[in-house]
Amino acid sequence: MTSPDRAAHRWQSWGALALYFAIAVLLLDRGLAGHPGYYIGRDTDPPQTMWFFNWWRYSLAHGLNPFITDSVWAPLGINLAWTTLVPLPAWISIPLQPTVGEPATYNIVISFALPLAAFSAFLLCRRVTGAFWPSVLGGYIFGFSSYMLGQVLAHLDLVSVFPVPLIALLTLKRLDTEISARRFAILLAALLTAQFLCFPEIFATITIVGGFALLLALALFERDLRARLVGLIAPALAGYLMASATLSPYLFYLLARGFPHAPIWTTASYSADLLAFLVPTGTAMLGTTRIATEIARTFQHDLFENGAYLGIAIVVFVEVFRRRYWRERVGKFLTIMLAVLVIASTGPMLHVAGRQGFWMPWAIVGRLPILSIALPVRFMMYAFLVVALMVAMWLAALRARLLTKFAVAAILVASIAPNPHASFWVSPLDIPTFFTDRTYASELEPREIILPLPWGNLGNSMYWQLQSGMYFRMAGGWTGISPFEFARMPVNNYFYGGIDLPEAGDQLKAYVARFGVRAAIADPNEANFETFKQTLDSLGVAGLNEKGVWIYKIAQDSFAAYAKLPPAQVEARADALRFDAILEAAGKYLAAGHDLSMLSPFELKRLDLLPHDWLVDAAPDAYKDWQIASAPAGQIGIIIVGSYEGVRPLIERYRAIASAIDYPAPARWTTDSHPRLDVIKPLLVIFDAAQLADAARSLQTSPPPQRKTPFLAGVTAGL
Repeated sequence: MTSPDRAAHRWQSWGALALYFAIAVLLLDRGLAGHPGYYIGRDTDPPQTMWFFNWWRYSLAHGLNPFITDSVWAPLGINLAWTTLVPLPAWISIPLQPTVGEPATYNIVISFALPLAAFSAFLLCRRVTGAFWPSVLGGYIFGFSSYMLGQVLAHLDLVSVFPVPLIALLTLKRLDTEISARRFAILLAALLTAQFLCFPEIFATITIVGGFALLLALALFERDLRARLVGLIAPALAGYLMASATLSPYLFYLLARGFPHAPIWTTASYSADLLAFLVPTGTAMLGTTRIATEIARTFQHDLFENGAYLGIAIVVFVEVFRRRYWRERVGKFLTIMLAVLVIASTGPMLHVAGRQGFWMPWAIVGRLPILSIALPVRFMMYAFLVVALMVAMWLAALRARLLTKFAVAAILVASIAPNPHASFWVSPLDIPTFFTDRTYASELEPREIILPLPWGNLGNSMYWQLQSGMYFRMAGGWTGISPFEFARMPVNNYFYGGIDLPEAGDQLKAYVARFGVRAAIADPNEANFETFKQTLDSLGVAGLNEKGVWIYKIAQDSFAAYAKLPPAQVEARADALRFDAILEAAGKYLAAGHDLSMLSPFELKRLDLLPHDWLVDAAPDAYKDWQIASAPAGQIGIIIVGSYEGVRPLIERYRAIASAIDYPAPARWTTDSHPRLDVIKPLLVIFDAAQLADAARSLQTSPPPQRKTPFLAGVTAGL
């Protein structure tokens, strides 16, 4: 390339980057004007990311291990390597934090994510096509896709994907022998390292997608190119080895203490609905229409993880591209890649408007190593990169008037245009005065352990702690995953919204005692605060309403007897009493002659058959730790969630009575089963009508021991 060409390319590159950044500012930052303290995004994940930004600065400044902390999930602590630790964005943020504060720092960093992704895709498209404006459009389609627009509202880690197109670009340069094998390996290592330090899941999936792309290319392309593709393997492996060496401290903490062998989140809940490819969510301009809103409500999971929308215009374009390029190897390669990625994104079972259909290939493929912990819908990020390349290639080769090309581009852009309302993209960061004016310092001792409410991702307790400069520790937090020792405690589900906990006051005392909680701090704006307040009041300490929070200070060793209780037995008692209440309610339901097909938690609550203090939320995204419904052949299935030690007494009690028992469901339990002891999984007990009626009657005629003993004595005795 001559010097004038290089200069032109340089100016084009700067122009494209400036354009993408201007679009991002207009879209995301416009709503921040006149709203200090607001942040780009929604819900509690952005404040959680601010905590990680602050944690890196705090740990490095104090000489702490950044991967291990007891600031959250105290006093046991947690290995942060399996959380959204975002080291690279966090390191970049360190100079900004003391200057402009965490919310503004986050806003600045997230504002660059979409433009950088778009710019990287632009560079790739320009490499493939040699055309400027088609490549600009391709970069926009990738960087401002429905996947990116959804994830930017919550997940910095999932939009920090600028290395992905650059890795593809680097591969093309090596295939064309424009760079040496050594330089390819070094640059690949740098890009892989950068991607890993943004989010390891993307590092893993790019390896999967890249590996499949290599195999597909070997099958499709001619002999000369196949030889060059094979020549990529050795330097690519060298790049991975160099990246692994660079990342070795991170990898040590990621793997040395064990790692998930199953999805951290359920793949079925993070899979694309078939209609989601055609019906936009609220992140798109077309998604604000009433019909789109109604249909999108049926999709699984939240707004952030429903980024599968391609739209009718792009679907039609893909078919036009296929017809034009199918006879060419590159066209066949891109079309097959897109089809595979779209199918992968639908997950293990096809869903249409939220309803289950038939099994999909992911049900088998998803059992493979690494793939087993990947979330299917996130493969749409790669699908949009393929679409971007298709668009750029087709427009660059189109022999038509400029007006025709402009019309095609306009239709494609309009079909995926983002929600135009500035307020949609920003949220206020409301923090009680208790934390902003340092009142906490007069009420708490340094490093004292508190129980924060709202719980987990339902509130901003992570930002409370950030605001205090890590002054206190928390027997809780929001880190995506939570340590098993905390997750198994029944109040964990209770505070998440499972308001169906027998002996809630005693269970809270067991939690407080086990983890050394010295104060419970609750935001009264929490949805279930009035219910929680009754349980907090049962601690026997006076609550103080101060500076926007209720604080319950707990004297040391207040519940010494509870501290000695085995956690497995604490959980088992709650599981058994909950199951008894559900079983009893179902027995009354059948005895009254109600329709078996209508049996549900909501119906039992409507008929006042459940304990009066239980809450049953009918919302599709509401937290549920139990379920009941009719099963085939006139049977009834009852599900509760628990560890194996927690549900084993129930299995032993009903294994001779029930038609079938699954644990962890849907795996059938037998006497030879040996489930893992450190996970929380569903127990499914299936009865026929007669079996359920007999089991329900026995609760009255021969009540189980836990129904006849008080909490402390019962747990101590294993009842």
